[in-house]
Amino acid sequence: MSTAPRKLAISGASGRMGQRLVRLVRENPDFELTGALESPDSPNLGKDAGLVAGVGDIGVAVTSDFAAATAGAEAFLDFSTPDAVDENIVLAAEKKIPAIIGVTGLGEDTLGKLLAASQKIPILHAPNMSFGINLLYRTVEEIAGRLGREYDIEIIEAHHNKKKDAPSGTALAIFEKLRAARNYPEDSAKPGRVGAVGPRPRKEIGIHAVRAGAIVGDHTVLFAGPGEVIEVTHRAQSRDAFATGALKASLLMVGKAPGLYSFSDVMGF
Repeated sequence: MSTAPRKLAISGASGRMGQRLVRLVRENPDFELTGALESPDSPNLGKDAGLVAGVGDIGVAVTSDFAAATAGAEAFLDFSTPDAVDENIVLAAEKKIPAIIGVTGLGEDTLGKLLAASQKIPILHAPNMSFGINLLYRTVEEIAGRLGREYDIEIIEAHHNKKKDAPSGTALAIFEKLRAARNYPEDSAKPGRVGAVGPRPRKEIGIHAVRAGAIVGDHTVLFAGPGEVIEVTHRAQSRDAFATGALKASLLMVGKAPGLYSFSDVMGF
């Protein structure tokens, strides 16, 4: 027996991730795009979201009106900007619409708003919604816990030259997993090294950001110990890895109790 498609609204609909989501929704009969949200200064306002994404007219105009974009939607996917999330999450809570947030670089104030809104609606916040990356989180956490502290840990991430934040939200999430596994202090992150830094302290995790070309997203965790090096790497070949995870998350969030969820809940960890 067929079921009705899940009705989705997308914020940041004309961005890289937003366009990919529009394409995948268009191709998947399990989903229906009912709203496309953008900033008030977007040059795509009033245009058809399908035309912006290159999949043809789908009858959904890009708007900056949250109420119009989310009318009839069962879930709200936000891949916009930290400033937009700050406002969107309050409006989503007022409308009682589940939210899937994939925006990185959120400030403490916005994270506080997410927590407050999660008292009213289910919210899934994940810096990376790739199934592979979330398996990498668990893998490197276990490796870090099993290896002795004579194994130094470094994180290397690479993204396209348009990315605005560094280190990436995914790299910071990896750092938190590793730090907890080693019981290192919160200030053990070392973002890059310049000058005469001296010998490497034992309780330190290096984080290095590369910004070049059109790299979608590469993350490597390096464990270097006596006589050997272990590397765990994930390379995103397209944004489909993130978009597919976001769509899967939207299926899970509808009907969930209010609360703040992670991608581990999507994967059943």
